[in-house]
Amino acid sequence: MKKISKLLALETTDVSGSVALCEDGQIITRRFLCPERRSAQSLAPAIQSLLRDYDWKPTDVDVVAVALGPGSFTGLRVGVATGKMFAWAVNAHIIGVDALDAIVATIIRSDSFKPEEPTILSVGMDAQRGDAAIRRYLVVPRPDRKGLTALSLEGRFRVVAIEKWLGTDDEVPLLDSLSGEPHPELEHILSQLSSEQIAVLRTIKAKDAYFAGPALRRVKELSTKYPSVRLIAEEQWNPDAAGVALVAWENAVAGAFDDVWKILPKYSRRAAAEEKFLAKQRVLNNGQKTDSGV
Repeated sequence: MKKISKLLALETTDVSGSVALCEDGQIITRRFLCPERRSAQSLAPAIQSLLRDYDWKPTDVDVVAVALGPGSFTGLRVGVATGKMFAWAVNAHIIGVDALDAIVATIIRSDSFKPEEPTILSVGMDAQRGDAAIRRYLVVPRPDRKGLTALSLEGRFRVVAIEKWLGTDDEVPLLDSLSGEPHPELEHILSQLSSEQIAVLRTIKAKDAYFAGPALRRVKELSTKYPSVRLIAEEQWNPDAAGVALVAWENAVAGAFDDVWKILPKYSRRAAAEEKFLAKQRVLNNGQKTDSGV
């Protein structure tokens, strides 16, 4: 198999999208799209400009990484469609990256977030209508103390009211509250922790987590309304193409590529028009059952 070296990353889940170039696992550059223009207008020119500025031909790109969501409907469709077309045209691999994972990848590599003990990081994308698409991550220092490891504690993101996400008073330790199938990766990480670290982790409740993500910007006077919430630095709340590239590079090294024909956006919820249509259908179906006497 051809050696993987050059990666192009696209992120269009939020208002201000971005494009990044990564070579051999190192971020070369990142460029934000103009927030005053739609992604459909600015994404392709930004890709062309970035490749030209760094003397990359389109065919030099080995992997196209694209954020799949959760995020805005239009932005996601534009980003995923553009990534698929580019990958297909130049015969490159494609990797879809969860936007929440991209945020976490950036946070755990930052100089401002250096927990010395295992902790929980809760990240939320704006899902509109006062809701957030959230996922929680276990963050632990690596055994050699050179950086952090983050592990998702939940499979698919959950959509909850932002007030519920931030205002929880649940006293049940977070790890004890997780349900579902056994988590082999979690068990592996816990096996590498000291008894003291595990004891700390077992006491962490949902309200003790660190919070990040664009959904936080939906709350007016955030620090006043939720004074006890522990926040990650605001400049790290948004997903960006550099975070997408970091996650995708790890997958590329492992040979975990996606199918260009099957990769799809992950919306946090149905479009308003679709929800109205389904609601109308339910009303009609209920009426039919009543008329038939069923």
